Amino acid sequence: MTETQEAQAQEHQTEQRAAAPPGVRPGRVALWVLGAAAVLSLAGVVFSLYQLTGMADGLDDTGVMLLANSLFSPIIVTAFAGAVAGVVTPRLLKGPQRALTALGFTVIGLAAAIVAYASFAVDASIALVLALVLLGSAVIGGLFALPRRSVTVVAGLSATLLLLALMFARGLFESATSVSLFSDPLDQYGALGRTLPFIAGLACGICAFLYLRKKKAGVKLLGHLLAGAIPGGIWLVSTVIAQIGVEVLLRVGLDEVSPLDSAFLALSFQWQYNGSMTAMFAGAFCAVLAFGLLLPKTAKPKAAKRS
Repeated sequence: MTETQEAQAQEHQTEQRAAAPPGVRPGRVALWVLGAAAVLSLAGVVFSLYQLTGMADGLDDTGVMLLANSLFSPIIVTAFAGAVAGVVTPRLLKGPQRALTALGFTVIGLAAAIVAYASFAVDASIALVLALVLLGSAVIGGLFALPRRSVTVVAGLSATLLLLALMFARGLFESATSVSLFSDPLDQYGALGRTLPFIAGLACGICAFLYLRKKKAGVKLLGHLLAGAIPGGIWLVSTVIAQIGVEVLLRVGLDEVSPLDSAFLALSFQWQYNGSMTAMFAGAFCAVLAFGLLLPKTAKPKAAKRS
């Protein structure tokens, strides 16, 4: 390699480093919005769950089934809140990032567990199951905040907030008493039920891409892939937790589950799995496609002619 080629190579590396500043961090406004949304949504969904299923003398069989059918909403909101707490805590406190991230999602999980247990304390066994489920949801959701590039995680969580908003909006549209979104098992037989998760995933992918583009963080292809997949990923792990939690809850609260209720729950979880994987694929695909088509490309230096 000639001296001219070496100089051009060094210049190209300098341009790449300038285009991808390593110190870009999420803005305070985004963190404040995510933090406020996480706290308010978590408080609201736990209160709504108690209003829907809480009984002064304890839950009867109908109340236990209502709680089981409504458990997905507090789980996905708690997982989202755990991830947000894992991102926000290192910005508020000084110390090792991973340790502060773990501290954040553990504290929010314990807070949600205590509130849930206190709300259903009249049924100690059911309250304990609900508290452990929410604590586990916050911890597992907090794992999404572990990547070091926090700007990528915040982009994904911003898209997750959009997903939750779409879920809430559809819940209001479908029924004023429904607290679980994208979860009606009968919807999977209609065009609306099949296309909504895909449309929601596309919207999440666009949201994540626009945030990363606005921040000019220099995030590469894998970063956009991760940001676009986070909403569907949180939805997927929340469905797994919900299925485990519902099975434990029914074993503790009921002596026998009717075949109709079992079929309804099985169909509902099948819909949740299909919807979450569709949203995760659509979000990742849209973010990557936008990265490839809409971001300006860095011009490659011409190779110098050999003398």
